[in-house]
Amino acid sequence: MAFKDFLEKARDFFVIGDEDETVGPQAQVASAPTPPVAAQPQIQPKRPQVVTNSAPTPEPRQEQKKQVRPEPMPNQGHSNTPKRKLPPQTQGLTPTIAIREPAAYDNVMESARVVRNGESVLLNFKNMSDQQARRSIDFLTGVIFTIDGDIQNVGGQIFLLTPNGMAVDAEKELSVLSGRNFEGLDNF
Repeated sequence: MAFKDFLEKARDFFVIGDEDETVGPQAQVASAPTPPVAAQPQIQPKRPQVVTNSAPTPEPRQEQKKQVRPEPMPNQGHSNTPKRKLPPQTQGLTPTIAIREPAAYDNVMESARVVRNGESVLLNFKNMSDQQARRSIDFLTGVIFTIDGDIQNVGGQIFLLTPNGMAVDAEKELSVLSGRNFEGLDNF
């Protein structure tokens, strides 16, 4: 039944000439006097909408006005990630270096906190096994990377961790001490 309705609607859509012919005889019949009859609603065939791929013509809209707010422009050259401010170092103070000798991997966290707070740390891994020392150095390398600091192997099992903004110029001293054993310096 639905298919039959579809075919009738399609036929009515494509048959345009028949509408003109039906108007003529109805007009002639309407002119002749007829007795009053109850009004019957006329059924007009509906035409399906035709969808085309062409771009629709824009309709002018005067009623809707959009308020435009200027959006804040992001700073050029700066990322949107928040950056941690390091404690300010005054020029009158000399930077301090904390010396640590961790005995286990768990003790390395304290050295990471010190570097994160803006101090340098000198670590001696002589009391740790090689495997724990490598694991600690890997962890501290990650910490130093996140704060844009620097990690240097001073000699043997001794490493210097410096935060961002602190420069170490000890090449001359290290070249003199390169042949010596650093174990004798542990008494300080």
